[in-house]
Amino acid sequence: MDRIHVTVRARPLPPEDAQSSPWRISGNAVALTAQPSTRFEFDRIFVEDCHTADVYGARTKHIVDSAVQGFNGTVFAYGQTNSGKTYTMRGSANEPGIIPLAVHDLFRTIQQHMDREFLVRMSYMEIYNEEINDLLVPEHRKLQIHENYERGIYVAGLSEEIVTCPEQVLKFVSFGESHRHIGETNMNVYSSRSHTIFRMVIESRDKADDSDTDSCDAVRVSVLNLVDLAGSERAAKTGAEGVRLKEGSHINKSLMTLGTVIKKLSEGIKGQGGHVPYRDSKLTRILQPALGGNANTAIICNITLAQVHADETKSSLQFASRALRVTNCAEINEILTDAALLKRQRKEIEELRAKLKNSQSEHLDEDVLHLRNTLLQSELEKERIALELEEERKAKEQREKRLLQQAKKIENLSSLVLNSERDDRAIVSSKNKRRQTWCARPLSNEFSVEVQEPASEQGSASSSVREERNMGMPPCFEELMQESYASNGEPSAHGCSFSDLSNEDVSLPDAHALLHVTSRRKPNTMKKADQEQLRGSVPELPQDPNEQKDAMLSQEPSGLSARESEAILVIKQLQDQVNSLELEKSLIQNNLDDVLEVATQQKASFSEKYEELQKNALAAQEEAKIAGEKLSALATIWKSKQELVDEFLSNVSMETHGISVQMDQTTHSVDNAISFIEELFQSLSAIAENVTEFKQSAYGHIKQSSYVIMDHEKMSKTLMEKISRLELEKKLLHEQFLNQQDELRRMKSSLESCEKSKDDCILQHELEKDNILSELLTLQKEVTTLSSSSLMKEKESIRKELERAKTKLRETDNKLKNYVQEKIKLEGEKAEAHREIKKLQSQRTHLERDLRKHDSVTVDKRHELNVKPEELAGFFDQAVQLQEEYQRLEIHASDMEDEIASLQETLATLTAEKEEALSKVEFMVLEQEDLENRLTSAESKINSLNDEIVVLTKKLDESESFGRKVEASLSSISKEKEDLGMQLTDVLLEMESERSMWIAKEKAYLETKQHSALKL
Repeated sequence: MDRIHVTVRARPLPPEDAQSSPWRISGNAVALTAQPSTRFEFDRIFVEDCHTADVYGARTKHIVDSAVQGFNGTVFAYGQTNSGKTYTMRGSANEPGIIPLAVHDLFRTIQQHMDREFLVRMSYMEIYNEEINDLLVPEHRKLQIHENYERGIYVAGLSEEIVTCPEQVLKFVSFGESHRHIGETNMNVYSSRSHTIFRMVIESRDKADDSDTDSCDAVRVSVLNLVDLAGSERAAKTGAEGVRLKEGSHINKSLMTLGTVIKKLSEGIKGQGGHVPYRDSKLTRILQPALGGNANTAIICNITLAQVHADETKSSLQFASRALRVTNCAEINEILTDAALLKRQRKEIEELRAKLKNSQSEHLDEDVLHLRNTLLQSELEKERIALELEEERKAKEQREKRLLQQAKKIENLSSLVLNSERDDRAIVSSKNKRRQTWCARPLSNEFSVEVQEPASEQGSASSSVREERNMGMPPCFEELMQESYASNGEPSAHGCSFSDLSNEDVSLPDAHALLHVTSRRKPNTMKKADQEQLRGSVPELPQDPNEQKDAMLSQEPSGLSARESEAILVIKQLQDQVNSLELEKSLIQNNLDDVLEVATQQKASFSEKYEELQKNALAAQEEAKIAGEKLSALATIWKSKQELVDEFLSNVSMETHGISVQMDQTTHSVDNAISFIEELFQSLSAIAENVTEFKQSAYGHIKQSSYVIMDHEKMSKTLMEKISRLELEKKLLHEQFLNQQDELRRMKSSLESCEKSKDDCILQHELEKDNILSELLTLQKEVTTLSSSSLMKEKESIRKELERAKTKLRETDNKLKNYVQEKIKLEGEKAEAHREIKKLQSQRTHLERDLRKHDSVTVDKRHELNVKPEELAGFFDQAVQLQEEYQRLEIHASDMEDEIASLQETLATLTAEKEEALSKVEFMVLEQEDLENRLTSAESKINSLNDEIVVLTKKLDESESFGRKVEASLSSISKEKEDLGMQLTDVLLEMESERSMWIAKEKAYLETKQHSALKL
C-alpha cells in the first residue's frame, strides 16, 4: 500500500508581488505569515528558481521505471489557471517538460532491458465541455467510456499509434497540441480550455528462442498516464463571457468532482464500503484506476504565491494535502494463458528440485543438532524455573510457620510471666512470715525453679512449675558439707543451691519474647539507652568462677527476685509496645480501607460525570458543526460576503487548532504534575508517624471531592442552560436568515420592475425622438420648395431655428438627468415659436397690405400702362400661391406647439418616474444596509458563542485535570498503604532479629552459668 506522492511547485513572481506575498516556504512546508496555524507539509516543495528536471526526478522518474516493469503509473498537474501546469508538463525549447523527459527516459530504460520484447502504443485525448475528443484524429469526437473484464476502463474509438522512438512520439504530441482548445482570458493569453491525457501502453514479454524451453508466455501490460488539467478559474477575474464562461463552468465542475473523490478516498470511505462518485465526471472515470486503485500516482500542485491569488492557492494546497492521505495498491499487470501457467509451475518445480539436490546433509544435521540443543535448553530453563518457584513456595511456607510460632510464643510468654510473678510474690510473702532455718533442701528449692514452656494453656504451665519445685530427694547432709568445705574452706549457707541448679534443668523464658512484652505498671516505653544498657549487662557478667561465686553467695534470695522483676518490667514494656503497634496498625488499616472506599466511590462518580460532560461537549461540537454548515450555506448565497465567511472559518479552524494545542499542553502539564505529586508522596516516608495528619488530609480530600462534585453539577447545569440558549439563538438566526432571503427576493423583484419601467421609458423617448426628427425633415423639405425671393430669408431663418431646435432636442437626449434645464429650454423655444408666429402674422399683414397696394396699383395702372390681361393673371396666381404657403406655415406652427406641449408632458412623467425610481433605490439601499447590520450582528453573536464554547472547553479541561489529580492522589494513598504494610513487615522482621539475638545471648549466659556451677 503506497500513498499518492504530492509535490508543490511555485511559479516565479515579479519583485513587486514577491515582496507582498503572504506565503512563506520553509523546507517541505508552506504557511501563511499572518496565520501560522494554516501550515501545509508535502513530500517535496520546489521554489521559484527550480528546474523541471528536478520536479521530474522527485517521483515521476520512478513511476516511468516501474511502468516498464509492469506497474501502472499516473502523473497529473493540478492548480489554478495561469499557475504553470502546461509549462510543467510540456516545457519549452530550452527546458523540456515532464512529457518529453518521460518519453526519452521510457525508451532509454527499454533499451536497458535486453531480455524482454516491448511494444509501445500511445494515444492523446482531451476532455472539452465533458466531451472526449481524439487529438490524433480530430474527426473522432464525442467518444464514450466503456468497461470490461479484460481491458478495464477504456475509451471506445480512441486511436492508438505504435511508436518506436522518442522523436516519433513527440511529433504526435505536437500534432495533438495543435488541435487542442486554447482561449484567451484576462489572466492568460494562451489558456487551456480542456483537460488532456497523454497515455502510453507498454506491453512486454520474455524473449523466446526455439531452443529455450524455460521461457514463459506471460505478457506484462502497463499504462502510463500524463495528465495536464485545465486550471480552476473565477469568472470575475478571468472576465469570461459566452463560450469562455461555459468552458470555465465545465472545468470547475470536473475539478470539483475530482476534489470530492480525493476527499472521500482520504476519509477512507472506499474501505468502509461507501460510495465514491467516480462517474460524476469523465475525468475521474478515466482516472479511476489511478485514484485509490492499481497504480503508482503522483500529483504536481502548481501554485502562485501572489497576494491576489491567496484564496485559490489555499484551496489548491488543501486539495493536495487531502491527496496525501489516499493510498493505492500497485501490482504487476500480467496476462497469463494456461500454457504460460504450466510453464511457470514446471520451472518453479525444477528450481526446487535443484535446490534439494544441492543442499548438503551436513547443514541438515547441524540444523537438527541446533534444534535439539535449543529444546534441551528450554527444558532446563523450565526445570530451573520450576525449582525456583518451589523454593520460593517453601520459603514462603517457612516464613508463615515462623510467624505463627512467634505469635504463639509471644502469647505463651506473656501468660507465663504473669503467672510466675504471682507465684513469686506468694513465696516471698510466705517466707517473710515463717522462721527461716538453715537446711539444704528448702534453700535449693527456692533457687532451683524450673520454668517450662507452656504446651497449650496457662493453668497447666503454672501447675507443672509448682509440682516440679518439690520433686526429687534431698542429697546427704555430709556430702553437702564436704563439698562446701572443699570449695571455700568454711560452711556456706548457699552452697547447696548452686549444686541443685547444676543438676536440675532450668528453662528460662525466651529473651526476644520478653523484650516485646509490655509492663502494665509503666505505660512509658524504655529508651534506647536503657535497652543498650540491658543488652550490655549480659556480656558483662563475671567470667572468673571465684568472683561469680562470691557475688552469688553475697546475694540474698531477694536479689534474685529483683532481677526477675526487672526482666518482667522489660517484658511488660515490650508487650505494651507490641500492643500499641498493633492498635496503630489496625487504626491505619481501617482508615486506609475507609479512604479507599470513599476514593472508589468518588472515582466512579467522577467517571460517570466525566462521561456525561464529554457527551455534552460532543453534542455541543456537533451543533457547532451544524452551525458552521449553515453558515457555509449562507456564504454560498451571499457571494459578496464569501470572503468574510472564509476568514471566519479560518479563524474557527485556528481556534480549534489552538484548543488542541492547549489540550496537549494541559495534558503535558498534568503529566508533569502527576510525576511531581508522585515524587512528593515518595519523599513523605514519615507519614506513619503522623497518622492524625493523614486523617486530616483524608478528610480534606473528601471535602474537596464533595466540593468538586458540587462544582461539576453546577457546571453541567450551566452547560445545559447555555446549550439551550444556543439552540434558541440558532433558531432565531435561522428565522432571521429566512426573513432576509424573503426581503432580498422582494428587493430583486422591485429592482427588476424598476429596470423594466426604465427600459420602457427609454423606448418611448426614442420613439418620440424619431417622430420629431421625421417631422423636422418634412419641414425642411417643405421649406426647400419655397422658391420666391421674398420668402428665402424667412426660409433660412426658419431653417436656422429648426436646426437650433434639432440641436436642443439632441441635447435633451444626451442630458436625460437634467430634466429641469430641458424644461426651461423648451419654454424658451416656445417663446421663440410665439415670436415667430407673431413675426409670421406681421409678415402676413405686410403681405396683405402689399397685395392691396399691388391691387390698387394694378387697377390704377391698367389704364395707364395698358397692361395685357395675361400678365395680370400671372401676378394674381403668384399672390394666391403665397397665401397658400402662408396658410401651410400657420398649420405647421400649430402642429409644433402641440408637439411641444406633448413633449413637456412626457418630460414631466419621466421626471416623476425618475424620482420614484430614485426613492425606490434609496429604500433598497437602506434595506441592504439593514441586512448588512443584521449580518454583522449575527456574526458577532456567532463569535460570542464561539468564545463561550472555548470557555466551556477550558472548564472541561480543568475539571478533567482535577479528576486526574484526584485519581493520582488516590493512587498515592494506595501506595502509602502498601508502604505502611511494608514498614510493618520490616518492624516485625526487626523484632524477630532482636528476639533471635536475645535468645543467643541468653543461651550464652546460661552456658556460662552452667560452666561456672560445674567448676564450683
